[in-house]
Amino acid sequence: MGGRCPESDFLYESELNTYLEDKRLTELNAVFSRISERSYVQDKIAVDSLELRELIGNGAQVLVCGGRDMASNVMLVLDEIIAPLGMDVITLKAQGRYREDIY
Repeated sequence: MGGRCPESDFLYESELNTYLEDKRLTELNAVFSRISERSYVQDKIAVDSLELRELIGNGAQVLVCGGRDMASNVMLVLDEIIAPLGMDVITLKAQGRYREDIY
């Protein structure tokens, strides 16, 4: 998940932490662009590229929600990550495995 500032944009933080504690959620990676350790969603995706490639290769779905610029950057990075699988985001969309709610 990504946002500008954790104080205002880390929606459902307490619930998500509860889900981590009770194992309903196994991992959560939050990035924020307006803090000293500035990071963006596409940066985190690139860092986790090998894990994401494996997950997508095993049938994972990708859900992207947020601004158009972020979504466009995520798509570019993800295309690079899954290219070795002989896939691209357009293919994932056609399979119903890549869904966007962007504005």
